[in-house]
Amino acid sequence: MRIMIILGCPEPPVLVPAFMFLLNMLKNKGHELIVSANPAALKLIESADPEKYYLTGIGFQPIDEGLKTRTEVDHIIGFAHNDAAVNYIVTYKMTHNVNTSAIVFGKEFNEELLQILTENGVNAEMARAFHNPTPLNVKIKKMFSDF
Repeated sequence: MRIMIILGCPEPPVLVPAFMFLLNMLKNKGHELIVSANPAALKLIESADPEKYYLTGIGFQPIDEGLKTRTEVDHIIGFAHNDAAVNYIVTYKMTHNVNTSAIVFGKEFNEELLQILTENGVNAEMARAFHNPTPLNVKIKKMFSDF
């Protein structure tokens, strides 16, 4: 399966480790992965894996470019901790017209972000996580272990 992962602003410390956890899980299952991310998130990801152990074979694009040029994918997965991330995820879903999943995360549960995603046809769940990636990793396993 060809999967796109969307990453917005990397302000929460758990974003990059949770992304790397998801990336590793999906790569080990043989999926082709494309990452559409905020420029700062892309730099953090590159810094987290300078030898490209996990990043080899992964496609990358700036988040705005993914809306200009439609890439063929089978599923979209997004990480959302604020309104901007939710807007990108919903816009990508509408632009690419494929099944989309998202994990809403942060210091507190944000029912409003979850509601916006689900009202727009995104399979979304929440995890309370900001510094500790464990709750987010548990949610990732639950949501995507069948992929």
